[in-house]
Amino acid sequence: MEALAVSNPFPGAAAFVVAETESTMAEARGLARLGFPPGSLVAAEFQSAGRGRFPDRRWISEPGESLLFTIRLDPDTAQLAALPLRVGAVLARAVVLYAIRYDRALHARVLVKWPNDLMLGDRKAAGVLCERSAGGPEAGVYVGVGVNCNQRSFPDSLPFRATSLAMELGETIERWVLLELFLDLLHQELHEPAWKNGVEERLWRRGELVRFRPGAASGDTVEALLEGIDDTGSLLLAASGWSGPRPFVSGELLV
Repeated sequence: MEALAVSNPFPGAAAFVVAETESTMAEARGLARLGFPPGSLVAAEFQSAGRGRFPDRRWISEPGESLLFTIRLDPDTAQLAALPLRVGAVLARAVVLYAIRYDRALHARVLVKWPNDLMLGDRKAAGVLCERSAGGPEAGVYVGVGVNCNQRSFPDSLPFRATSLAMELGETIERWVLLELFLDLLHQELHEPAWKNGVEERLWRRGELVRFRPGAASGDTVEALLEGIDDTGSLLLAASGWSGPRPFVSGELLV
């Protein structure tokens, strides 16, 4: 593990990078046990056991292609249920600022797909996974982020359509620059009481009819109007025959 030369706005926090790890989540928990304060993070050039929201979905990329990291936040920082959306909106803003900094055009809208994906148009570019640890030296909220940065193609076997920032912007992505932009915006976001508006402005498929699978990643789907989110981050859907919009705390929007 080596020190990572990025600006970190969280007081006293550190940043490290490892060449290879099974999981940056596990590495970040190790930092907490060593006494590093909230805001500290671990990035990885390669992650062999990266995971998503569903156990059968893994994050796989060649070394150096993706921005992969986990940052530990104070356990009282934010509602865990809404945090993946808030982090996704922060990441979206960071991508836009990155494109502006390098004078590059984004040809697709940068959106947040409920509950935890970053989308460029209708293609997935990043995912967010948040976990809470209560009590002990590991106490905190762990935010794992994986961004497709320098991939130039993706296998057809993926269960979703994917893209990368390099494919979108047409050049190699400076991953640590993007990380610095993200950290600065995240530090600001955690003190923002009106976060809901910022998320809804970028909410994928808002105001459109969508297919939604409630609960686990199997079972019946419903077709409904995606109205937005509530103050807890639950998805608000309205369908024919319902008395009004219904909140959903879990499930999957189908592309």
